[in-house]
Amino acid sequence: MARYLVSGSSGFLGSELAHRLSGQGHIVIGVDIVAGTYTTHVQSIESFDITVVYDAIFHFAAYVKGREAIERNFLSIAKNIELDRIVLEKVLKCPPKQFIYPSSSAVYPTTYQQEVHRSLCETDIDFSKNNIGVSDHLYGWSKLTTERMLWELRNTINTKISIIRPFSGYGPKQSLDYPMPNLINIVKNNPDNIEVWGTGKQTRDFVYIDDVLDTLEWCLTDTDQYRVVNIGTGIATSFVDVITLAHQLIYNTPVLDITCVLEKPVGVLNRYCDNTLQKQLGIYPKTSLEQGIELML
Repeated sequence: MARYLVSGSSGFLGSELAHRLSGQGHIVIGVDIVAGTYTTHVQSIESFDITVVYDAIFHFAAYVKGREAIERNFLSIAKNIELDRIVLEKVLKCPPKQFIYPSSSAVYPTTYQQEVHRSLCETDIDFSKNNIGVSDHLYGWSKLTTERMLWELRNTINTKISIIRPFSGYGPKQSLDYPMPNLINIVKNNPDNIEVWGTGKQTRDFVYIDDVLDTLEWCLTDTDQYRVVNIGTGIATSFVDVITLAHQLIYNTPVLDITCVLEKPVGVLNRYCDNTLQKQLGIYPKTSLEQGIELML
């Protein structure tokens, strides 16, 4: 039985991980400013005292919502840099056996994610060569900044550091601020007025929550002292494709009309991962997009 600290334990990813770890008999200390099933301490992680050596700290607490917040509420999102700095100061004073940090696919250079695009590989960011590119808005920059802090700390403390870069994770309990639950909700509850932000041709790499959790669990068994790994399928799926598939699964008919809301923010045009390392490590996602949407429904 291990002792784990999960910050952001009432959020989508934190609560799902806490549920899994608790179900396995582990001790889970959950910290969040919002009450939740697995939140044992309703307070900010900045004010929480880390006084015991945890088997692992999963640091999920962050200021973030969907694309609109990323582009239009960027100063709030920039607070993540200070939040993460405070957490890492606590880690330095009382180092856990392992520190697991969910970064984001938003850290990758946006030049690779437009009309001319390619899969995004872990090695596209190399701090040792000052090779980073321009991340996606301040959200991407904040995540990249914390990655840099962890890179600097990797030889300072005897803590195993695992950084994951999830692409577009989704699951049944996710907020409607995010693309997958929002699109499915529209198709299911408002089929006569299906809207999509932008042209709907923008693509993302959708990965189901169980596959994200599987990778987080795998990190606990990884022998590398410092690891960065993507979590994604390597498949670029457009928003229109998601709507089409959801409509077919719900009504068994093709979708007839989709309204494009062009004034809404859409982010980069194409974002999907290079899954070479995941396949080498045996952690490639198991859930297909169709299976994932069926589970959502």
